[in-house]
Amino acid sequence: MDVESGLEPDQQPDLDQFLLARIAEDKRIAADAASAGRAEWDARADGPPHVAEHVARHDPARVLAECSAKRRLVLACRGSRPDLHFLGARPNGMADFPLAPTDQHQLAALTLALLALPYAEHHDYRPEWRP
Repeated sequence: MDVESGLEPDQQPDLDQFLLARIAEDKRIAADAASAGRAEWDARADGPPHVAEHVARHDPARVLAECSAKRRLVLACRGSRPDLHFLGARPNGMADFPLAPTDQHQLAALTLALLALPYAEHHDYRPEWRP
C-alpha cells in the first residue's frame, strides 16, 4: 500500500483522494516548519521587502489554516457527488473555453479540478482533471 495516498500500488487516486493527499503533504511540511523553531514569520525577515512579504504569507500557521479550509472544501464537494465527466465535456478545439456548471454536481467537480491545478506537475495528477 502506498503510504502517501493510502492506495494499493496499482490503484490510481480519485480527484478527491489526490487532493486530500496533497493537502496532507502541505500540512505536514507546514507543521515541520512550525516546529523548526523560527520565532517569527513576518515581513521583518531578511532580504528584499517582496521576499520578506512572501515568507510572511507562507507562515506555517497560515498554511495550516489554508490546509484545513481546503480539506473541508474537498469533503464538501465529495459530499455533493461531483460529476467528473463534466471536466472532459469540452468540444475538441475548445480547451481554453471555460466550463459553465449547470448543477451542484458539476460545480463540485469544477471546484475540485481548480483546487488540483497547483498540483498539476505531481506524478499522480491526471490530464482529464484539468478544468
